[in-house]
Amino acid sequence: MLSQGSTWRGISPFVIRIRRLITSESSLPPIRRVDSSPTHVHLFPHPRSRNMKKSSRKSTFNTNANTYTYKPLASAQDSIRLLRLKPAENPNSPIHCALFHTSLSRAPPYVALSYCWGERVYLEDENFGVTPNLKHALQRLRPASGEDRVLWVDAICINQADIPERSIQISNMRSIYKSAESVAVWLGLENRKSAEAIQFARDLATCDEGAASALVRDPARKEHLEALVTLFRRQYWWRIWVIQEVSCGRSTMVYCGADAIAWRQLDSVCDIFRKEEAHLRDFFYNKPSFWLTLIRGGPRSLQLSRYSPDLDAPPLLELLLSHKSKKSTDPKDKVYALVGICSSRDTFGAMDYSRSMRDIYTHTARHIISTSGKLDVICVKQHDMSRFDLPSWAPDWTRPHFNSGSSVVGLQHHEPEFAAAGNSLAQFEFLNDGYVLKAAGFVVCTIASVGIPFKQKVHPRFIEPALHAFHEWWNLFASARPESSSLPAQAAFARAISCGDWMFEDEGVYENKLRAIFELSGSILADDDVMPIDTPPAQSLSGSVSSLMIENENQNEIDIEELDDERSDKEQRAVIINASITMNRRRLFISQTDILGLCPWNATVGDVICVLLGCRFPVILRPVEGKYRLVGEAYVDGLMNGEAMALLEKGRYKLEEFEIH
Repeated sequence: MLSQGSTWRGISPFVIRIRRLITSESSLPPIRRVDSSPTHVHLFPHPRSRNMKKSSRKSTFNTNANTYTYKPLASAQDSIRLLRLKPAENPNSPIHCALFHTSLSRAPPYVALSYCWGERVYLEDENFGVTPNLKHALQRLRPASGEDRVLWVDAICINQADIPERSIQISNMRSIYKSAESVAVWLGLENRKSAEAIQFARDLATCDEGAASALVRDPARKEHLEALVTLFRRQYWWRIWVIQEVSCGRSTMVYCGADAIAWRQLDSVCDIFRKEEAHLRDFFYNKPSFWLTLIRGGPRSLQLSRYSPDLDAPPLLELLLSHKSKKSTDPKDKVYALVGICSSRDTFGAMDYSRSMRDIYTHTARHIISTSGKLDVICVKQHDMSRFDLPSWAPDWTRPHFNSGSSVVGLQHHEPEFAAAGNSLAQFEFLNDGYVLKAAGFVVCTIASVGIPFKQKVHPRFIEPALHAFHEWWNLFASARPESSSLPAQAAFARAISCGDWMFEDEGVYENKLRAIFELSGSILADDDVMPIDTPPAQSLSGSVSSLMIENENQNEIDIEELDDERSDKEQRAVIINASITMNRRRLFISQTDILGLCPWNATVGDVICVLLGCRFPVILRPVEGKYRLVGEAYVDGLMNGEAMALLEKGRYKLEEFEIH
């Protein structure tokens, strides 16, 4: 059974014969049923469809195919095509529809469809190929009787093979969805208890706060909660374009199989789950992704900005950061899908699909720097691949490959925000046709030693790799810092491995967290010859921990029950899992002046740590023949909140310019 609007290999697309109605804007065709002439739209499997390749949400088409011939749209910027969807003669009857031309200012009331494309859409002769998911959406939305239903469906209403038209229509997406009478969200066919999930959401949304709390806490409803988790993880929620489509709609209905629910109702259940977070955490203690999905997934994952949730048009960088995990087969859409709803949509420039990826992503970084006066964007790092020949300071916004392991958690997510450069504005210019960034800043120190790189290749619950990295980093730190047994030194190490997340006034909290990790590693790594447990960490911690580690060195087995109860074991694991999130794709560094921190995994001895004006995070730069390449952002203990800027004013550092390629 087809479900979740996802891409299905080996499933044939469908073909409709589509009737073309080309009319003037002043003389729209009347809404009427059509007769049984050969121009009727007819849906049937296409014999050549089995070898069609997967395509993107806004894809081009196979140039070898004989394409259906679109009539050009009028030259007016707001010219569009709309689709008349004919009523169903019976539930299984073929889909009949017709295209006509109009303008946004003269268009009749229409519904804009928001859905997942899936397999390649292609045009041939008088047949229009549609994906199974679109076929099911049209079947669900067509009226049972009476008047036609007027729709805007991007796959049909835009000539996807015409790049200039496609660029113009994509730039009009915001206006198209804002002008629609309503937006219809199609999640796919009923599957995996989706009907029960929607009914449960409806029950929660229509009862008072006390009754909703009782429903969530009812053990008998756990099955319904799990069904909602599945619904909130359908492929639809991962599409980059739906953010704009949903945010611009006047009113939105969500359809899944035969069920329907108002968007506002489905979205409101996330607020209910937020209030019940503590209960959900306990309910799904062994599946933390479940309660996170209920609170942040589904409709809440399409919130414009996680940083400024109340803004109608957030800054482009906020949108890009909020939705960097969204999917887009065409990498250009990772930017273009968000431009129309950002604060600088009128100044970004034309959305031109004929431009190269290098040009688009570099232009995006230049635009953000120029309009914000900040350099924070240069610190975004999605993955380790080098594609599109981008400058080192221009982020690649494509989603990391699914088998590349856990993504780096950038410092931009830290709360409260870091401010390494204080409230300064960037001093910059662009050289070499805009592909070299010249920025003002100063060198803080040079890296003298680095720990092993840590990359989380498996799920964080497999804690052994993180424990190995933790011990190697601690041994490096302890050998460089004779005072590592002191609480201030332990606090610095704890702040470093957590990128500042473990910033507590009570230094005893650091000791407790480090003790939890050492206790756990004592039971897990004691028999592992790959990474022996050295004496520095044992000597630096209090008696119970030292005794535990000595025991573990002399025993082949350990009785967990004698050491701690099950609850404590879970809490210990939670500490290292939490640390592994910030340790991931990073390595410990110690500078020539004994400054401590975390840097990107590929930073090395000789790289310089700099503070650039207008950048909230210190950066690692690599000198290359008198110029520099950006390695990435760094957490530098003691220099994350303007401390270096104060030293600059005192003459400790010297302001200079860096040409970054």
